[in-house]
Amino acid sequence: MTDEQHNKYIAYSFLAHGAFQVLMLAFIVVIMMLMMFLPFPPGQPEFPTEIYGLFIALMFVFQMAFTVPSFIAAYGLLKRKSWARIASIIAGVVAAMSVPVGTAACVYSMWFFLGDRWKSIYEPGHIDATPENWQLAEGAESDVQDFKTSQDARDAAFQYREPPDWR
Repeated sequence: MTDEQHNKYIAYSFLAHGAFQVLMLAFIVVIMMLMMFLPFPPGQPEFPTEIYGLFIALMFVFQMAFTVPSFIAAYGLLKRKSWARIASIIAGVVAAMSVPVGTAACVYSMWFFLGDRWKSIYEPGHIDATPENWQLAEGAESDVQDFKTSQDARDAAFQYREPPDWR
Protein backbone atom coordinates (compact mmCIF):
# COMPACT_ATOMS: atom_id res chain seq x y z
CA MET A 1 0.00 0.00 0.00
CA THR A 2 1.31 3.47 -0.81
CA ASP A 3 1.77 6.25 1.70
CA GLU A 4 -1.02 8.23 0.05
CA GLN A 5 -3.42 5.35 0.63
CA HIS A 6 -2.34 5.14 4.27
CA ASN A 7 -2.97 8.88 4.60
CA LYS A 8 -6.46 8.48 3.14
CA TYR A 9 -7.30 5.48 5.36
CA ILE A 10 -6.16 7.31 8.48
CA ALA A 11 -8.48 10.17 7.52
CA TYR A 12 -11.33 7.69 7.10
CA SER A 13 -10.57 6.11 10.47
CA PHE A 14 -10.79 9.53 12.12
CA LEU A 15 -14.08 10.17 10.31
CA ALA A 16 -15.39 6.81 11.54
CA HIS A 17 -14.33 7.63 15.09
CA GLY A 18 -15.99 11.04 14.95
CA ALA A 19 -19.18 9.64 13.44
CA PHE A 20 -19.33 6.90 16.08
CA GLN A 21 -18.91 9.50 18.84
CA VAL A 22 -21.63 11.73 17.38
CA LEU A 23 -23.98 8.74 17.04
CA MET A 24 -23.44 7.76 20.68
CA LEU A 25 -23.90 11.36 21.77
CA ALA A 26 -27.18 11.61 19.90
CA PHE A 27 -28.35 8.33 21.43
CA ILE A 28 -27.55 9.49 24.97
CA VAL A 29 -29.14 12.92 24.46
CA VAL A 30 -32.34 11.35 23.12
CA ILE A 31 -32.55 8.98 26.09
CA MET A 32 -32.01 11.86 28.52
CA MET A 33 -34.58 14.04 26.78
CA LEU A 34 -37.11 11.23 26.96
CA MET A 35 -36.42 10.86 30.68
CA MET A 36 -36.93 14.59 31.13
CA PHE A 37 -40.43 14.54 29.67
CA LEU A 38 -41.77 11.38 31.29
CA PRO A 39 -44.99 12.02 33.20
CA PHE A 40 -44.62 11.96 36.99
CA PRO A 41 -47.28 10.65 39.35
CA PRO A 42 -49.38 13.28 41.09
CA GLY A 43 -47.99 14.50 44.40
CA GLN A 44 -44.34 14.03 43.37
CA PRO A 45 -42.02 17.04 43.27
CA GLU A 46 -41.53 18.68 39.89
CA PHE A 47 -38.71 17.38 37.71
CA PRO A 48 -35.63 19.66 37.84
CA THR A 49 -35.56 20.40 34.10
CA GLU A 50 -33.14 23.33 34.42
CA ILE A 51 -30.45 21.30 36.18
CA TYR A 52 -31.02 18.32 33.94
CA GLY A 53 -30.82 20.56 30.84
CA LEU A 54 -27.57 22.05 32.14
CA PHE A 55 -26.23 18.53 32.67
CA ILE A 56 -27.13 17.59 29.07
CA ALA A 57 -25.44 20.75 27.74
CA LEU A 58 -22.25 20.08 29.73
CA MET A 59 -22.19 16.48 28.57
CA PHE A 60 -22.58 17.66 24.96
CA VAL A 61 -19.66 20.10 25.27
CA PHE A 62 -17.47 17.47 26.96
CA GLN A 63 -18.26 14.86 24.29
CA MET A 64 -17.62 17.32 21.45
CA ALA A 65 -14.21 18.12 22.96
CA PHE A 66 -13.29 14.49 22.26
CA THR A 67 -14.97 14.38 18.84
CA VAL A 68 -13.94 17.61 17.11
CA PRO A 69 -10.18 16.82 16.91
CA SER A 70 -10.98 13.72 14.84
CA PHE A 71 -12.97 15.73 12.32
CA ILE A 72 -10.28 18.43 12.15
CA ALA A 73 -7.56 15.82 11.58
CA ALA A 74 -9.63 14.04 8.92
CA TYR A 75 -10.18 17.31 7.07
CA GLY A 76 -6.47 18.16 7.21
CA LEU A 77 -5.48 14.70 6.01
CA LEU A 78 -7.92 14.63 3.10
CA LYS A 79 -6.93 18.16 1.99
CA ARG A 80 -3.21 17.50 2.72
CA LYS A 81 -2.80 20.57 4.86
CA SER A 82 0.64 21.31 6.32
CA TRP A 83 -0.73 21.03 9.88
CA ALA A 84 -2.39 17.64 9.30
CA ARG A 85 0.41 15.64 10.93
CA ILE A 86 0.22 17.56 14.23
CA ALA A 87 -3.58 17.48 14.18
CA SER A 88 -3.52 13.72 13.59
CA ILE A 89 -1.17 13.08 16.48
CA ILE A 90 -3.35 15.18 18.79
CA ALA A 91 -6.54 13.55 17.53
CA GLY A 92 -4.95 10.12 17.92
CA VAL A 93 -4.05 10.79 21.54
CA VAL A 94 -7.56 12.06 22.28
CA ALA A 95 -9.20 9.19 20.38
CA ALA A 96 -7.13 6.53 22.14
CA MET A 97 -9.56 6.53 25.06
CA SER A 98 -12.48 5.52 22.86
CA VAL A 99 -12.28 1.75 22.46
CA PRO A 100 -12.29 0.15 19.81
CA VAL A 101 -12.65 2.63 16.92
CA GLY A 102 -10.69 5.46 18.51
CA THR A 103 -7.93 3.14 19.68
CA ALA A 104 -7.56 1.72 16.18
CA ALA A 105 -7.41 5.23 14.69
CA CYS A 106 -4.80 6.19 17.29
CA VAL A 107 -2.55 3.19 16.64
CA TYR A 108 -2.78 3.60 12.87
CA SER A 109 -2.05 7.34 12.95
CA MET A 110 0.83 6.95 15.41
CA TRP A 111 2.39 4.20 13.28
CA PHE A 112 2.24 6.42 10.21
CA PHE A 113 3.06 9.84 11.63
CA LEU A 114 5.74 8.88 14.15
CA GLY A 115 7.68 6.94 11.52
CA ASP A 116 9.17 8.18 8.27
CA ARG A 117 6.33 7.34 5.89
CA TRP A 118 4.54 10.67 6.30
CA LYS A 119 7.51 12.55 4.84
CA SER A 120 6.73 11.47 1.29
CA ILE A 121 3.41 13.33 1.48
CA TYR A 122 3.97 16.27 3.81
CA GLU A 123 7.63 17.23 3.30
CA PRO A 124 8.34 19.10 0.08
CA GLY A 125 11.15 17.61 -2.00
CA HIS A 126 11.29 14.33 -0.07
CA ILE A 127 11.99 11.32 -2.25
CA ASP A 128 9.75 8.39 -1.50
CA ALA A 129 12.00 5.34 -1.31
CA THR A 130 9.36 2.68 -0.80
CA PRO A 131 9.62 -0.33 -3.14
CA GLU A 132 6.27 0.49 -4.75
CA ASN A 133 7.74 3.73 -6.10
CA TRP A 134 11.05 2.40 -7.40
CA GLN A 135 11.54 3.03 -11.08
CA LEU A 136 14.38 2.25 -13.43
CA ALA A 137 16.14 5.13 -15.10
CA GLU A 138 16.03 5.36 -18.87
CA GLY A 139 18.50 2.91 -20.44
CA ALA A 140 18.75 0.85 -17.26
CA GLU A 141 16.81 -2.03 -18.81
CA SER A 142 19.96 -3.26 -20.61
CA ASP A 143 21.97 -3.03 -17.37
CA VAL A 144 19.41 -5.20 -15.61
CA GLN A 145 19.47 -7.70 -18.47
CA ASP A 146 23.29 -7.78 -18.41
CA PHE A 147 23.22 -8.41 -14.66
CA LYS A 148 20.75 -11.27 -15.07
CA THR A 149 22.89 -12.79 -17.84
CA SER A 150 26.04 -12.54 -15.73
CA GLN A 151 24.17 -14.01 -12.76
CA ASP A 152 23.06 -16.96 -14.90
CA ALA A 153 26.67 -17.46 -16.08
CA ARG A 154 27.92 -17.47 -12.47
CA ASP A 155 25.23 -19.94 -11.45
CA ALA A 156 26.24 -22.26 -14.30
CA ALA A 157 29.95 -22.04 -13.39
CA PHE A 158 29.45 -22.56 -9.67
CA GLN A 159 26.94 -25.31 -9.32
CA TYR A 160 26.03 -26.52 -5.90
CA ARG A 161 27.48 -29.86 -4.93
CA GLU A 162 26.58 -31.96 -1.96
CA PRO A 163 29.34 -32.10 0.64
CA PRO A 164 30.83 -35.53 1.23
CA ASP A 165 29.33 -37.67 3.93
CA TRP A 166 32.02 -38.04 6.62
CA ARG A 167 30.18 -40.43 8.84
